[in-house]
Amino acid sequence: MKEETSQSVGEKIEVTVKAAEETVRKPFVKKIARLGFYTKGFLFIVVGILAVMVATGQSGGELTDAAGALTRVAKLDFGKILLIVFIAGAVSHGFWNILRGMADVDDAGKNWRGIIKRAIAVGIGIFYVWLAFSAFNILVTENVETGNGEVQRTIAQIFLALPLGAALLFIIGLSTIGVGIHECYRGFSRKYQENFRLFTLGKGQLRLINFLGIMSFTARALIFCLVGYFFISAAINYNPNEAIGIDGALAILADTYYGKTILFITAAGLVCHGVLSLYEARFRRIC
Repeated sequence: MKEETSQSVGEKIEVTVKAAEETVRKPFVKKIARLGFYTKGFLFIVVGILAVMVATGQSGGELTDAAGALTRVAKLDFGKILLIVFIAGAVSHGFWNILRGMADVDDAGKNWRGIIKRAIAVGIGIFYVWLAFSAFNILVTENVETGNGEVQRTIAQIFLALPLGAALLFIIGLSTIGVGIHECYRGFSRKYQENFRLFTLGKGQLRLINFLGIMSFTARALIFCLVGYFFISAAINYNPNEAIGIDGALAILADTYYGKTILFITAAGLVCHGVLSLYEARFRRIC
């Protein structure tokens, strides 16, 4: 009975993967995938610019995360129109990332490393679908007040409520730090360029992408490591309120000895990651 059930589940997974492989090759999927990268770029640029404004002492700046950036967009004169475009792009990016992980667009493979990479892609997809839902909620209810770092605190609360939850949260923290170290490696080794159609780029564009990669992945690495560290702190102290998001990580950097300078470099890195996403929208291999 167990063997039959296992075989049935395996067959369903195989059918689902084949369906994803067929879907991801459709022309409309390529179009929405590129729209998704433009949306991702826009989001990181907004978060980065708001932090740059704080670092340079300009009024109107804010240390915020993705959800917080959406609340700022909503307050603009054409905020609702921008939110509608963002919702379409975020759903597109989420949908494509889920397909990317299921269909193994990046040739990650079926070993344990490949499965982790594909699972991360699916997780990114789910995150952007959640962002689209958040933007829709802001659009419909006109409620633009959100708590930054809420996602991370919610995750911590859920895990700390489970048996052995603190241990699991500790592992998540270590894993997040590991992701941060890997992000730094990707930036300096140019591993992120493996899916770029580099033959279509000129020398000047390639040099710019190299610079954007180093800046953006170093900034992301620093933020991931800080988020991971405070997940570990939340697990050790059994306090979900210690978990932080991007906004919390940026605030911590701002409070360091060379806070303004470090914050500016990190914020500039986030802007660079947004610009790099715009290049991805045009030059990335979709399938």
